[in-house]
Amino acid sequence: MSVADGGLGDMERGTPQRLEARHRMWALAWTALCLLLAMWTLAWGVGAATGAENAWAYSLVGLVLLGCGLWARRSAIRNNPPRHL
Repeated sequence: MSVADGGLGDMERGTPQRLEARHRMWALAWTALCLLLAMWTLAWGVGAATGAENAWAYSLVGLVLLGCGLWARRSAIRNNPPRHL
């Protein structure tokens, strides 16, 4: 399977395919973390609206962590090397 066929190609150390796979993995990991934090914030926001104790504090912590996660995700995507060689 060659790169032109849509495969990953040679995955030896230092190859562009391996670096691309690593960057893609980091972007997916940060995206998953952001989704998890967004669900946490939403759940505690609903809890605060229904009157759960200390829910506003957990919701605010979730918002701060979500902001940090989004910043890290954006940085992981922006810091990718150019895709053309």
